[in-house]
Amino acid sequence: MSKLRVATPLLAILPLLAACGGRITVHVVADEAAAEAVNDLEVQFIPFDRDSLFAVIVGQAATPEPTIPADLEEASRTEQEYRDRWSTAESSWNNVRDSMRSITAQLDNLDDRSVEYRRLFDQFGDLEDREGALNRQRQAAFDEFSELQQANQQRVDSICIVIDSWEEAAFVGYGDIEDDLLMALGQEVMADTTDADGVAWASAPGGPWWVHARVNTAAGELYWNVMVDGASEDTLRLVPGNAELRQGVRQRC
Repeated sequence: MSKLRVATPLLAILPLLAACGGRITVHVVADEAAAEAVNDLEVQFIPFDRDSLFAVIVGQAATPEPTIPADLEEASRTEQEYRDRWSTAESSWNNVRDSMRSITAQLDNLDDRSVEYRRLFDQFGDLEDREGALNRQRQAAFDEFSELQQANQQRVDSICIVIDSWEEAAFVGYGDIEDDLLMALGQEVMADTTDADGVAWASAPGGPWWVHARVNTAAGELYWNVMVDGASEDTLRLVPGNAELRQGVRQRC
């Protein structure tokens, strides 16, 4: 694909830059319920909408973007359901084991002739039975997930090769196109890595900016491409609610 064909429609995605400068602060949380901050994650601050650029390139590609067979997508969704079932069983099993460890620590500090010792000892026995049942359930769930994953893997690998080959051809000039855009804007792509609290920031003059990050979770990939007008005293929170959840075969390629 030539740069000339792509560059003209891209004039429409060049943002109008504000004159002010300052700082954009980002807080990344992958699980709001658990307040799970994401550390050591690269966050990019981009002075144009990269997704719009991708859409233009895809629309002008010499050949259509490869499609994924519907039955393979359905199999991938089923595989994700099996993975979730295994993850839930694993979590329940770990919770029981944590309770057993806690009781063991308490028993070590009690007189084995005391009423409290007997109560905790009986409770431990009940949990031991529960742990055995959950262990069998989690193993069965894992075996079911693993079997389906292995059955799908060859087809997934094959379609991923096709997709990778198409993207390599379609996006061959992407680096030059991005360089031209950045030169026209008088800006550059900036990046920072989140700290232990899930916080990253950049000194971002003008605006708007698009904050880009992605992180894999048990449910799939969280993909953020969030526009901010410019520097603000408010922290931008990247949470599942303002992310695109990417699942299925493409997320695995």
